[in-house]
Amino acid sequence: MGIFKRKLKNDGTPLKELMTFHGKRLSYVVERTGADEEVIGKVGGLSINTADKKLTIVCDGKPVADFKLDGLVCAELMSGNGADIKGKDFYTGSPRHIVAHYTKFR
Repeated sequence: MGIFKRKLKNDGTPLKELMTFHGKRLSYVVERTGADEEVIGKVGGLSINTADKKLTIVCDGKPVADFKLDGLVCAELMSGNGADIKGKDFYTGSPRHIVAHYTKFR
């Protein structure tokens, strides 16, 4: 019964579930635009900043994507070795779809 009483954060993924993605190490990150995929970074990690209310993906020491936490949908891939992230860009507000693949050593 507790599963049905969880409060969602602005119709997105609950903050508690989002925090499970914090600190995950990534081997590469792909951005999907329509039917195309483009690798936007390799070797990095996921970081969630609750003070600024944003999720940042860092690759090669540089941020490659920043998302607003409001309305963010973040789910694990069925294989369990990555995350599918959909939400609005923190700076432009435009929608983005990112697939981040974890390293083998989580």
